Amino acid sequence: MQLLLTILTICLALGSNPTVYCQSNASPLDVAADSTNPAETIQAHHGDIGTLFILGEDHISHCEINEADAVAKKIFSLQPDSPEGLYLAAKVRFYQGRYKEAIKLLKGPPQNFLDGRRFLALVMEINETAQNFVERPTEHFVIRYVPGTDEVLPEDAELALEHAYSEIGKDLGYFPTEKVVVEVYPSVDGFSAASTLTREEIETSGTVAICHFNRLMIMSPRLLLRGYPWMDTLAHEYVHYVITKKTRDLTPIWFHEGLAKCEESRWNSPQRRELTPIQSHLLAQAIEENYFITFEQMHPSIAKLKSAEDAALAFAEVQTATKYIIEKGGYPVLNEILDAIGTGRSVEEAVEAGLGMPFEGFERGWKSYLGTISLKKIPGLKVMPLKIRKSGTAGEKEESPTEIEAADARKFTMLGDLLEEGNRPDAALFEYEKARQCAGLGSPQILNKLAMAYIQNHRDDDARSVINDAISYYPNYVTTYITEGELYKKKGDIGRAIESFVSASRINPFNPAVHQRLAQLYTEVGDKDAAKKSLEKLAVVLRDHSNKEENYKTENKMSE
Repeated sequence: MQLLLTILTICLALGSNPTVYCQSNASPLDVAADSTNPAETIQAHHGDIGTLFILGEDHISHCEINEADAVAKKIFSLQPDSPEGLYLAAKVRFYQGRYKEAIKLLKGPPQNFLDGRRFLALVMEINETAQNFVERPTEHFVIRYVPGTDEVLPEDAELALEHAYSEIGKDLGYFPTEKVVVEVYPSVDGFSAASTLTREEIETSGTVAICHFNRLMIMSPRLLLRGYPWMDTLAHEYVHYVITKKTRDLTPIWFHEGLAKCEESRWNSPQRRELTPIQSHLLAQAIEENYFITFEQMHPSIAKLKSAEDAALAFAEVQTATKYIIEKGGYPVLNEILDAIGTGRSVEEAVEAGLGMPFEGFERGWKSYLGTISLKKIPGLKVMPLKIRKSGTAGEKEESPTEIEAADARKFTMLGDLLEEGNRPDAALFEYEKARQCAGLGSPQILNKLAMAYIQNHRDDDARSVINDAISYYPNYVTTYITEGELYKKKGDIGRAIESFVSASRINPFNPAVHQRLAQLYTEVGDKDAAKKSLEKLAVVLRDHSNKEENYKTENKMSE
């Protein structure tokens, strides 16, 4: 048995499907009572612990956690102190999100083996964050987060996830019966440990979430200077979960990501996700330069590509490739392909059968399809980098002219800021207009400063035009929605102002100004419940800002 364990390797990057987190007073060797028991398969290997162990590992590799659970139960019935059984049971607990129970099992006989020690180290590192989680159960999910500022997230997370469960379930014909575990990580290091991605991979690719180890994991949008569209991201990761369950984790990464990109907006819209201008620009450029990221290069993860531009191009490619499949055959053909993959057919075989053409023909058809969707290169447009907030820094600004790449544009912007602070809005506007001429569409920051200057100078139509550009070309830039909300508020269009600030909160719910404005606007329209919720969120966010400011002052005093 010892020899068997020494030659079996740990499969840590195998799946992405969450299950229920349970606190239990039962023995750590008790396996969940609701396990699906593959009795015939187990009986065929009755008494052969080594073969049963391999069978259990195979179930985990296909994200069949209940089946692996049943195999572990069988091993225990044969040999309660079996190292193989303890190790397999620990992996089941880990995939169920029951970290403390997994650690307890691994500290027994599995700790005598290298793989067991490595796995124990991984679980203990993840548990450093997980032990601080509290839970918010919903109808189909269990949302975990660390108490504190992230308390502003669970209500909106539930909204996005439950709508995703309904709409994506209808599209893909799959509704999980178990509750899905969702974990919100309060630090980049904690997310790095849980996802097994390095910090460099996270920053280079812009990866802020992952569906891995049988659950959904996201970084708190608080960790990014301007947040990110975290509700769409939750839906995106949930699509991965559904695909993994539906296809036994046999779907290749390109198809996984393409379908997740198409479906991530379905929680909030009847439409599939359309290409953004930056995606259109990157695809047009790829065609012109004949530079594509191949499907093979995307394996094992788009997060491991060499640059943010390559990652963005890869997402644009797979989104259009998947949309091409849907437009050719609709969801019936799409689900036929997924079902075929789940039976063990390769994606090439499944696509060929579903579309009635060779896979090479599909690839040629997709690239021809790109020529029909009005792709356009846009000079100056760029991929926005991931801006991780500096730990412990108080008052870190969402907007800083130092981010502006063009030297002249940066100079004009800084001068405009000085004039605006000096209460000279007309002179500030003049400098921002010069900055816009230098930067073109290359800086959403300049576009927003220019729009606010137009508002202050009572040129609302010009402000509207600039805001439209900013939203079109940089749809995830949170400041634009705040600027838009201020314009609508000035014009007396309270309903649309509320919509703009809600859009901002779905990108950065940790900006106090967003909740303050929403509380005021909801009060104006007489929605007392919504105003109260906004004030409660404002209080949580302001408490965090106050604590950071105090910590910052203390650190500075200690360093003097």
